[in-house]
Amino acid sequence: MPPISDTRNTPPWTGMDIRNLLSKSALAVGAGNPIETRLQRKQSSVVKKPISLGGGVPDTATLPVNDLLDSLTKVLRNSPTETLAYGGVLGFEGMRTVLAERYSNIDNLDLNPSNFVVNNGSAGSIDNICDAFIEPGDVILVESPTFSGSIRTMRGHLAELFPIPLGNPDAIADTVKNIKAKGKHVKMLYTIADFHNPTGSTMSQKDRESLIEICSSHQILIIEDGAYSDIFFGEKPPPSLYRLANGEGILKVGTFSKTIATGLRIGWVQARSDFIDVLSSMKFDMGSSPLLLRAISDYVGSGQMDQHLSDMRPLYEEKCDALCKSLEKHCANELIFTRPSGGFFLWAKCLHADANLLSKIAEEEGLNFPAGSNFFLDGKTADTKHIRLAFSTANLNAMREVGPKMRKSIERALNTTS
Repeated sequence: MPPISDTRNTPPWTGMDIRNLLSKSALAVGAGNPIETRLQRKQSSVVKKPISLGGGVPDTATLPVNDLLDSLTKVLRNSPTETLAYGGVLGFEGMRTVLAERYSNIDNLDLNPSNFVVNNGSAGSIDNICDAFIEPGDVILVESPTFSGSIRTMRGHLAELFPIPLGNPDAIADTVKNIKAKGKHVKMLYTIADFHNPTGSTMSQKDRESLIEICSSHQILIIEDGAYSDIFFGEKPPPSLYRLANGEGILKVGTFSKTIATGLRIGWVQARSDFIDVLSSMKFDMGSSPLLLRAISDYVGSGQMDQHLSDMRPLYEEKCDALCKSLEKHCANELIFTRPSGGFFLWAKCLHADANLLSKIAEEEGLNFPAGSNFFLDGKTADTKHIRLAFSTANLNAMREVGPKMRKSIERALNTTS
């Protein structure tokens, strides 16, 4: 038996630089670097109970705990064996049937379970799409600004991201032509057409139709992120891109994270059946939890979700109104914004203060929110004037307190830079 070699002179693992071991995908999203990738920093110790305007998540008071508990109990009692077994990569057929029925009505199309695949939230759905369709170096057009989490997912697939302006089809068409003139292949476009994150804006039907025409003529697939489409105040948003395109060339992503609860982690892709076949073939996780899918399909299919949404919408509209009025009263000379007609977010422009500095100072005054630079491809170098305020989590009284705290924060920020 050969002697065991002496490893005392070899470099110890503790001295290894992890960045030398990482994949290109990990490096593309900044892994291994001492950079904070989350929008919400640690809460300031100066204020014990700050007002959270950071995350766009449902108000905890709206969580339908008892209804979900009833559905969970029902499916466990009625079909325990199937409920506690593997469910397959497509997801429980009953869940996909419920989705098909719901979106056949919403999109006015004849959909069936073969038009849906269930994933781990909308984030998992976008990751699944990138796994199936994106090669390293493919170009993805993303709105500027846009949701930072989707940016990270696409960068993790080594796509080359190009910013496009919101609500400007002519500029998008020019961007596509310029990219193609350089010999690059534009594979996909990512958009949040309804109650955009972070701007809260909604794309007009005319712009939707123009966008479809541009992408169809260049064979560019569209990821339509519909995370907030059900959270409208008053009028519904225009028809989805999926509906306007008759389901062609659109991968529509949905989730229950904003309408029911983030912890469910159930989302889906709605697309042509041949697209769904490809997406399911690129899943290697044995599928989502049959327990959750069966319970949620019972909850949604019974009509309880629609009632839940009817109860939620007025609450979020009232919160949005309270926030807007507080800012208009106390910060009219320093912030400008357009009231959103749905969703969770208010996008405000700072007329004089630096938004990145304001975000830090406001934390000391008891307000937590991200600077707009978090939502641009180039980060702080791209934007120093916007802030995103999420009105979904804090209560009404807190919304009324935002204006005075924001005004004080702005005054401090201006004094710091003067």
